[in-house]
Amino acid sequence: MPTLRKDRGDAWMARAMVNGQQVASRLFPPGKKYGPEWRAAKQWEEEEVQRYLANLEQEPETPTDLERFLAWGNKYLHHAERTLGRSTFVEKTTVMKSFIKFCVGRGVTSLAQVGAPLALEFLSGIEQEKGPGRANCYRKNMLAAWKWGRLFVEGFPQQPEPFAQVPPFPVDRGERYVPPEEDVVRVLRVAEGQDLVMLLTFFFTGARRGEVFRLSWERDINLAEGKIRLIDHKGRDGRERVRWYDMHPELLKALLWWHAARPCKVDNVFMQTHSDASLGLPFTQRIRFMERLCKKACVKPFGFHAIRHKSAAVVFQAVGLNGAQILMGHSRATTTDIYVRSCGLYSDQGEIMTALGQSSIGQAAGDLLKKFMPHEVRAHEAYCNQTCVTNLVQ
Repeated sequence: MPTLRKDRGDAWMARAMVNGQQVASRLFPPGKKYGPEWRAAKQWEEEEVQRYLANLEQEPETPTDLERFLAWGNKYLHHAERTLGRSTFVEKTTVMKSFIKFCVGRGVTSLAQVGAPLALEFLSGIEQEKGPGRANCYRKNMLAAWKWGRLFVEGFPQQPEPFAQVPPFPVDRGERYVPPEEDVVRVLRVAEGQDLVMLLTFFFTGARRGEVFRLSWERDINLAEGKIRLIDHKGRDGRERVRWYDMHPELLKALLWWHAARPCKVDNVFMQTHSDASLGLPFTQRIRFMERLCKKACVKPFGFHAIRHKSAAVVFQAVGLNGAQILMGHSRATTTDIYVRSCGLYSDQGEIMTALGQSSIGQAAGDLLKKFMPHEVRAHEAYCNQTCVTNLVQ
């Protein structure tokens, strides 16, 4: 039976199930239950089950080395699609396709032929084409895929992991630009409506971009208790991690306003409003959004992740490393230390919220929100179809 996926823009998720196990899945466009989109999804489920059962009845053939090779890649990507976030799955698909294409181009059609020299040649090519940082990303993904294959693919070579034998490429990362507080305030002052609420959510939670884009009113926002839930897939083997935070009063005020003023009563907290076709759909990316706001505010460009770094720095300076670690949702303090490049004291969430609120950014939030709450109820992006949104609000 098709399942409504609110986290995928109310699309219908079709799953072909045999003996309680999923054998195939596919997304279908949004639509009413029992409507044409839903019926198409259900028909696809039935056809896939029949196709799967028909294949089982056929006499099994011994797979070739190349078929085993390709089966490992397909099985791992199917596992990644089910257990990891969308962006991670897309990245792993790109890496796996690139590796298989590289192997086939050199006549390597068996997993047993993949050794450290071949892994080094593949990664060195990526390093020359895309840089050492990207090569290390490919190495990490291939190492994870190889470990998974050894555990879960029958007949997978048990030889030493070839990608583990290739050392990471040295990377000169330099220092990440973290804007001064006054620049963040200038950007907030030129943002309006939903844009301002989103930026305040980034600052007061220290969240990652995907965590904010995936926020759900029903699952993640508790306006009555002033709580917000963030979810990532940074656990071991991509496992989901959940953490609840107390909302700062200014963030709670902003979300209460946006909940009432939003032009579409959809479950996702933040939505696209630039066109009728995409109205109400969740964001997957906002290319050049921060670049345009920074240009409008006449400050050096910075992105969503720079706000996360700024939040960590503000909390660290006020209450120490442990407070920044709690805000960032890091399992290890050493990860947080990359953000703050120092060590510190311990704190609770009350001190975290106080530190964020007492910063010049937090203090500016209250004044900025007064400009349009509650007397001026309007929901608009900094760059959206004003007529479309205004008509919907009215």
